[in-house]
Amino acid sequence: MRAPTVTAIVPVHNRAGRVSRAVASLAAQTLDDMEIIVVDDGSTDNSAEAAERAAPGQVRVLRHSSNRGIPAARNTGLEAAQGRYVAWLDSDDIANPRRLERQVRFLDRRVDLAMVGSAARCIGPDGRRKRGVRMPLLDHRAIAPALLFRSPFQQSTVMGRASILKQFLYREEYSVCEDLDMFIRLSVRHRVGNMHDVLVDRTIHPGQIGRREGDLVRDRKRKLLASQLADLQLAFTPDDLDRHVTLGAPKNEPQSREMMDWAQQWLERLRQANNRVGRYDPNGLALASAMTWVTLCRADMRGHHPIRALRELVGSSLTLGFLGSAGISWISEALPTLLGSLG
Repeated sequence: MRAPTVTAIVPVHNRAGRVSRAVASLAAQTLDDMEIIVVDDGSTDNSAEAAERAAPGQVRVLRHSSNRGIPAARNTGLEAAQGRYVAWLDSDDIANPRRLERQVRFLDRRVDLAMVGSAARCIGPDGRRKRGVRMPLLDHRAIAPALLFRSPFQQSTVMGRASILKQFLYREEYSVCEDLDMFIRLSVRHRVGNMHDVLVDRTIHPGQIGRREGDLVRDRKRKLLASQLADLQLAFTPDDLDRHVTLGAPKNEPQSREMMDWAQQWLERLRQANNRVGRYDPNGLALASAMTWVTLCRADMRGHHPIRALRELVGSSLTLGFLGSAGISWISEALPTLLGSLG
């Protein structure tokens, strides 16, 4: 039989109450030339049966006899995929009906890219869609340096060329942050991108592994980000590394004066180190740093320091990263979607 254009993969473990919605959203795609693989990672509920009922005759279920973890589940699906492209969807998320069609058309046109993600909306535990959009960086020149701080991809939005993704299996020692690890390794050898289109609704709830395993997430991020900082030939202390991890995902609480001062100096040190070794596009790093600085200032603002945070945001030269070529390009592409999400 001729291979399908897309293999959509849904890993699942004990999500019988949510996986049917994810699978149904794939079965409803406007792209017909596809296969759906559900990898049941040792569930003790009826997750596999719920997935099959959501799209009778359209789902191929692969079962692990025990819970081997998300990297192993992803690899089982990836190795079995027959499609020219592979698309991921987590078991608690929902794909826009035209998601696969639009991403296939995008990658057919952008032959320079190995993988593409997209913007996404969020759904709360109550099933209600939250206001606003999670808008990622879009171009490889900003995405690559953004991986110094956090993942610029949302795993459920990702589609890539199967022939390339099969060379970058998920490493099982990363039971969390397996996606960040893979994205880092992939972006070193291949160009990647994001679409500004909102193609997935992501469900946010307390049962997600990243929320349950906060200490483990920080430990794995320390390891991954330390390796990248070393590639910049940048000297750093354990305290610098701890703060750098926090910089990628600060809590919405007041930030200390020391942290704000350190962040400005640290981001400037990253720029200087990159100027010496030439690892990243300077305009791309400037935009990624500006995004990181804005995230920190927003956390401080939500932590009841709005005046100080606004002063830091406006007064810092880091914000000028939005005015470089990478920043202007991002704004011109992302702004219509961001404005539309406010309506």
